[in-house]
Amino acid sequence: MIADIVLIFHFGIVIFITFGLFLIPIGYKFGWIWIKNLKLRICHCGMIIFITLETLLGITCPLTSIENNLRGINMSTSFISYWINQIIYWNFPTQFFIILYSIILVWTLLMWKLFPPMIKNSV
Repeated sequence: MIADIVLIFHFGIVIFITFGLFLIPIGYKFGWIWIKNLKLRICHCGMIIFITLETLLGITCPLTSIENNLRGINMSTSFISYWINQIIYWNFPTQFFIILYSIILVWTLLMWKLFPPMIKNSV
């Protein structure tokens, strides 16, 4: 049960990062103010930097480690857990993820230049 909650939280992070890659440029074009939120953009960029670095260094994602420890050797067979697990965990070589995450990181950093967040001037 707790492992399923960790998996759903992990899935939420995947959705946040993935949708951010598309919604930031779209929202910028349509003038959505929330897309320019500095805290949101720092969080998004920080997460992809963390993911890219952990992949480059060969470190297992902390959420994956927590979920695996909670599950022990038994994998969950619940419907939702099964499908979220299929979406999050792809069976590809590490090099694929290094290249993928590096491209995503470059795009995320490029979005800061092309679609800059709104930085409030402090008085």
